Amino acid sequence: MISIEEAKKLVWEHTPVLGKEKISIFDSIARVIAENIVSEINVPPFNRSAMDGFAIISEDTKYATKEKPVLLEVIGEIKAGETKNLVIENGKTVLIMTGAKVPVNCESVIKIEDIEEIVKNGKKYIKINRYMPKGENISTKGEDIKEGEIIIKKGTFIDSAVFSMIAYLGIDEINVYKKPTVAILSTGDEIKNVGEKINEGEIYDSNSYSIYALTKKYGGIPKLLGISKDRPELLDRFIKKGLQCDLFIISGGVSEGKYDIVVDVLKKNGVKLIFHKVAIKPGKPTFFGKKNKKIVFGLPGYPVSTYINFDYLVKVAIYKMTGRTIPEKFKFSGILEKDVENKGDRDEFIRMISKIRDNDVYITPYHSQKSGVLSSILYSNAILYLKKGEKRKKGEKVVVEYLEK
Repeated sequence: MISIEEAKKLVWEHTPVLGKEKISIFDSIARVIAENIVSEINVPPFNRSAMDGFAIISEDTKYATKEKPVLLEVIGEIKAGETKNLVIENGKTVLIMTGAKVPVNCESVIKIEDIEEIVKNGKKYIKINRYMPKGENISTKGEDIKEGEIIIKKGTFIDSAVFSMIAYLGIDEINVYKKPTVAILSTGDEIKNVGEKINEGEIYDSNSYSIYALTKKYGGIPKLLGISKDRPELLDRFIKKGLQCDLFIISGGVSEGKYDIVVDVLKKNGVKLIFHKVAIKPGKPTFFGKKNKKIVFGLPGYPVSTYINFDYLVKVAIYKMTGRTIPEKFKFSGILEKDVENKGDRDEFIRMISKIRDNDVYITPYHSQKSGVLSSILYSNAILYLKKGEKRKKGEKVVVEYLEK
């Protein structure tokens, strides 16, 4: 058996990065950028007003005070979007709107609410009673982004902020890494499709659905193959079909029981074993292998084992395929409300419930840690990783990992 950390490293090492494709910005949410994005423009592309106000020559206000305000004649206005290249004479000003291009020789903008407008001899003036330093209320050319600057690095996940920045740069198409196609197969004579009537001794196929949901969440294209009975010839047909996809995930049949035949049939189909058995509870009999550039996981049949080992191992492969860096777990600390002990022969993922109370985080283990209790995933929100033989006492502060769903 190998450790969970060794297993992660092997998954990362043996998983290929997929190719690239150019797509519309509208299709790019939750994809990964496949090249550095360099700005072809300055943002803003010109000196622009940050306020509704009046564009002025700073020198004109050098001696302005409340007792001796300066009067500047208003000779026009500039709206946002206008392309005027005005030059203002000393003693003059123009009304300017937020985002509008500032006249060539104006160095500051005074806000409308900071001036008093007067009419004198049929002309409009503004009264300014303080010095306006250069640059006040002006966004200078290239202040936010400079032409030629790398703005978004290769391997960046496109979330709403990145999506907005791409549009901000005027880019409508972008190169991203391809999404992997992911074949999903459940095995077992006792497994029934959702919606079918079940008899005593049978259970519904929840694993395919959890794998389907997690695959979509982390950037794959899931393809449900169905359920294979525990017969080599039938499983062989499913495996040949699954190996046509970039990633193939099988749940069930990977242990060492009489009807656990998945690993043997995979090997007969040319799948090279990388590891089989991880020193972790739940999820010990997990299989990982590859055939050429096709990646294969065999996950245990218990639903908790499938879910957790997807989160810790399969997700690593999907991240690698889609050009992302190895996923980091979000960790936080809290106070244990019960003693916790790992009495088993391997490390363990303990499902925990964390709650905030009196400005502290309190953490307690879910009442059942059995691999078949899927409610432990539904109601828990954290994982406490305990080494073999490790004990933690009530009242201790422990660090846990956030359980993503």
